[in-house]
Amino acid sequence: MLGASGADRGQDMELTANGNGFAKRAGWIALLTAASLLFTLALGCAMPVAALAALAALHMGRRDGLALMAVTWLVNQGVGYGLLDYPQTFASFAWGAMIGVSALAALAAAIGSVAPALRGGWPVAACAAFMAAFLAYEGVLYAASAFLPSSAGTYGWPVVSWVLQVNALAFAVLLLIQGTQYLIVHRISRNPVVN
Repeated sequence: MLGASGADRGQDMELTANGNGFAKRAGWIALLTAASLLFTLALGCAMPVAALAALAALHMGRRDGLALMAVTWLVNQGVGYGLLDYPQTFASFAWGAMIGVSALAALAAAIGSVAPALRGGWPVAACAAFMAAFLAYEGVLYAASAFLPSSAGTYGWPVVSWVLQVNALAFAVLLLIQGTQYLIVHRISRNPVVN
């Protein structure tokens, strides 16, 4: 899925022709949201925004990508404020909103990078989508630090490299899950089970 409007229509038509397009799209969004939730719970506040945005750009239409980013952001904020006791201050809410804005910027950057990078092949497009998403995400948050309170080390190399590592791990794991699912579905469709 390339994130282009023509590709959106093609995917929608293909999924609808199968009779359960909405269920498949919603299932993929739910799977990625659950994976994001696990990362959030395991690592505190490390929602793998760049990984999710890159996957959305590579495998979803724009509408589903926006839904994915919005749902995962809402889940992340709910977990943070509901379970992890994020401080309920103006600054905390403002940073939460900026994470949402940066998630949308990451998705837009990833979508914009895929089509040109495909000339180099799918692995190049995947790397381009991931790096574009990561740079946009971190760039928006860095810009927000000019007017929102943050500590001096927030954008130091140790923090940024840790966020990059978390996102790279999430991207690799989610690509592996998606690839495995793709192989299973296509193997079953070629060799249907007959009762």
